[in-house]
Amino acid sequence: MTSSQQTGRSSVVGSSSQPDYAAVNIPSKPPTEYDHVERRAELLQQVRDLGHPSMIHQGEAAERYGVSQQQISKDLDRIAEYVGENLGARHELTIDAVFQRSIQGLLEEGEYRKAARTAKDYDEWVTDRTDLEEIREQLEFLKDVHDV
Repeated sequence: MTSSQQTGRSSVVGSSSQPDYAAVNIPSKPPTEYDHVERRAELLQQVRDLGHPSMIHQGEAAERYGVSQQQISKDLDRIAEYVGENLGARHELTIDAVFQRSIQGLLEEGEYRKAARTAKDYDEWVTDRTDLEEIREQLEFLKDVHDV
């Protein structure tokens, strides 16, 4: 269990009312008894473990959780929103999952130096994305000021 999972399910993301799915304790009860937050937390973990959201077979996931395939699709959209609020849209979920899986795989193979370089690349990607978002916010502010 990661330290983020141990923090419990009351965590929320920034100013959002959306739960912090990465911080949710995945329970030991049957998956058909999971609420939507627990289900999404486990789906996020699966995406990160598998390295890409398309690796989740939505029909099998629906059966596992006792919900419809459409619900799993909606869950993946909510997870993408969660990742987007922390990092953008579903493509950011993919990038995040690939980085996380790559780092984990390198560590498991004892490739610590490569894992560190990959982690540094990930940090640079997050920083660049954050910088871009700040520039967008500044542009919006300037547009608003200009329109007044």
